[in-house]
Amino acid sequence: MKLKVVIGLSWPYANGHLHLGHLASSLPADALARYYREQGADVSFVSGSDCFGTPILVTAKNEGLTPAAVATKYYESHRRDFTDLNFSFDNYTATLSPAHTAFATAFHSALYQTNNVFVKSIPQLYCEHCQQYLPDRYVEGTCPHCGNPAKGDSCDHCGKILEPEDLLDPRCKLCGATPVKRDTKQIYLRLSTLQKPIAQNLQDKQATWTNNAVGMTNKYLNEGLVDRAITRNITWGVDLPANAQKLLGTTTDKKIYIWAENVLGYLSATKAVKTDWEDYWLDDRPTEKRHIYVHAKDNIPFHSVILPGLLLAENSHRWHLPDQIVSSEYLNMNGKKIAKSTGNYLTARQLIDRFDVDMLRYYFLRNVNDKKDANFSFADLVNTVNGELVDNFGNLVNRTLTFIKNKFAGKLPTDPVRVEVTTAIDEATTTYHEQMQAGACSKALTTVMGLVAFGNKWFNDHTPWKDLSTQTIGDCVMVIRATATLLKPFIPTSAERVLAWIATPQLGDIAVLYKKLDLKTIEEQAW
Repeated sequence: MKLKVVIGLSWPYANGHLHLGHLASSLPADALARYYREQGADVSFVSGSDCFGTPILVTAKNEGLTPAAVATKYYESHRRDFTDLNFSFDNYTATLSPAHTAFATAFHSALYQTNNVFVKSIPQLYCEHCQQYLPDRYVEGTCPHCGNPAKGDSCDHCGKILEPEDLLDPRCKLCGATPVKRDTKQIYLRLSTLQKPIAQNLQDKQATWTNNAVGMTNKYLNEGLVDRAITRNITWGVDLPANAQKLLGTTTDKKIYIWAENVLGYLSATKAVKTDWEDYWLDDRPTEKRHIYVHAKDNIPFHSVILPGLLLAENSHRWHLPDQIVSSEYLNMNGKKIAKSTGNYLTARQLIDRFDVDMLRYYFLRNVNDKKDANFSFADLVNTVNGELVDNFGNLVNRTLTFIKNKFAGKLPTDPVRVEVTTAIDEATTTYHEQMQAGACSKALTTVMGLVAFGNKWFNDHTPWKDLSTQTIGDCVMVIRATATLLKPFIPTSAERVLAWIATPQLGDIAVLYKKLDLKTIEEQAW
C-alpha cells in the first residue's frame, strides 16, 4: 500500500499580490511534493488563498471593492503566480470556495457537541466612532510582552499570538480612535486541556521539525496553552453552524474566527480532489501517512498548536496530527525588512516576468533555511545563479554533451562506469534522500551540486580532449543523469530537458542550458 503524503503550504491572505517572502517560504513545499511523487507516494499537495477575516475587509475598504471581489481578485493573482512558478499543486483553492465553507461549518458543528468548547462572556473592543466591534486586524497597539508595535492577532517581533484586547494603547485602524470594551459571548476552544497530547505529538515527531518550529512550540508549551475564542464579532467570515445559536443565543453578528477555519483548508482541499481523502486523514484507516506543513516562521504556532488542537478537540474522528514542520526564517531584501510602505519590496510577478523560473527556484531553494534570515539582492541572485547553476551544472551538461555530439557523432559511450564514479553517485544519493525526508531542501540541493562539482573535476582531471576517451565521457554522462534526476524537484524544466537530451538518439539539437545573468543590465531596469 502506497504512502499517503499530505503537503500543506500555508495559505497567503487574499489581500495583496505574492511577494518575495511568499516565494521563498513556499518553494520547499513544491520541491517536497515533487520528491515524494518521484518516490512513488500518493501525494496531496494543497493550499489556497485565505479569503476571510479583517485583512480582506481592510483591503476592500481601501480599494473600494466588496470583500468577495477583493478575495477573488487576489486568489486569481496567487494562482497565476504559483502556476508560472511551476508549482505542482493537486489543489490550489480558496477558503471562499463552497467546498471549504461547507467543510469548516460541518467540522465546527461536530466540535460544538464536545466538551472541548465552552461559552464565555468577554470584553471585546468596540469603536464608538465607527459603531462596530473591532476584529483583530482593525486594532493596532503595543505588544504587552515585548513592548513593540503589534497587530491585534499577533506580534511580529516576539511571535506571540494575541487577542486585540491584549494590546496596550489600542487604537482603531479605521479611524484612529481609542476603542472601548463591551461584553459579548464567544465560543472558546479548551486548548489548555489539550496541552498534553499536543506536547506529546511534538515529542514524538520533533526530530523531523525544523529547529525554529521546535523552539517556538516548546516556548508556547512551557508557558502553558491558554483557551482561545473560536468565534468573533465580524461581518466577513465562515458562517457558524446552526447549533452555535443554542450556545450563544444569537449568531447574527458572529462568524467562525479565521484561525479556527483556515487551517481546516488542508482537509477540505484534500477532500475536494481525492476520492479516498479519508485514507490521508483518518488514523483508523490502515494506510501509512505523513503530513508535512511548509511555511514561514510566523505561521509555526498555527500548525504546531492550533491545527492539532482543533483536530484533537473534534473527537468524532481520529484525525492524523502533523508529522513534520518545515518552517523557514524570514527573507529580507537588501539587508532590510521587506516592506511595501518603504519601497523595499518586490512582487513575485516582477521576478517571474524577468527571469527564468528555474533560476528563481534554484536561488530561493538554495538560500531559504530555518537557521537565520535570508537576504535577497540582485547581486546575490546573479552571483548564485552564475556561479552555481550556470558555471557548475550548465557547464557540466554543455561541455559533456557538446563533446559527444562533436567528437562521437552524437552517440553516447557504452563503457562501464568507473567504480569511483558510481561510489560518488551512491553516496550523494543516499545523503540526498536523508536530507529530503528531513525536509532539508537547501542541504539536499547543496549535496546534489557537490556531485555536479565532482563531475566537472572528473572531466578536468581526466582530460578527454587529449585522448578522446569514451570512458571519461561515459562517466560524466552518468553523473549528469544522476544529478538531473535528483534536481527534478528543484528545477524541473531544466532537469527534464537534460534527461530528454540524454535519452534522444544522436542527442538531437543540444542548446546551451543557461546563459549568464548580467547584473548591470538588471540594475539598469526600472523596478
